[in-house]
Amino acid sequence: MTVDVANDAMQINTKKSHSSTTLRITLLTLITILSCYYLWVLYKAVTPNVSIAYKAYYIKTQTLFWQPKEPDLALNIPSSLELSTKVPYLSREGWNKDADDGARLLTNAGGFYFTLPHKVKQDVKVSITLASSLSSPLHFSVNQWHGVFTSTKQTNVFDAIIPASAFKSGDTLQRLQINTLTPLAFKLVDFSFLSLSKNDSYQSTTPILASPSMTHN
Repeated sequence: MTVDVANDAMQINTKKSHSSTTLRITLLTLITILSCYYLWVLYKAVTPNVSIAYKAYYIKTQTLFWQPKEPDLALNIPSSLELSTKVPYLSREGWNKDADDGARLLTNAGGFYFTLPHKVKQDVKVSITLASSLSSPLHFSVNQWHGVFTSTKQTNVFDAIIPASAFKSGDTLQRLQINTLTPLAFKLVDFSFLSLSKNDSYQSTTPILASPSMTHN
């Protein structure tokens, strides 16, 4: 009788122990599944499957305007940007949201975010046109490279040459930042390849030679 009671007690304890082990394994499995799920959700939140323009405007709040027609913020060179319009590349930092009298005011450090659809193999010339003249040079940077806009014959037009090595490769977001201590009103920003600019200059200054038939007559 005593032996039977002891055996029954052992069986009950064994069942309890087995049930406890099963419950523990079940809980650990559920915790693992939930942890994996939340890690996946966190990863999707950090790296959402959205366009570059959407991410720059809504998630990182880098750009001033949302332009769904420019999902990649691709800047083709050559390009001429009229800053009185809602240029999709404008940074949210520095620029006034409203343009005035054909120009947009840059109150402090600000610039442009863009990607390049093709790898830059040539130096790039950038020309800026201000609403008024400026007597001092204008400092700027492209990614990690730093440069200076210098004056031209026109007191409101400044030029700079950016080496091809300053730009990142691939579809990485590029940043051109202009640093100003006083508010400046910008009208135009022109991007062109330096070699094209040289060719254009050469063609405009090279005289047209007469053909043999013309000189013979």
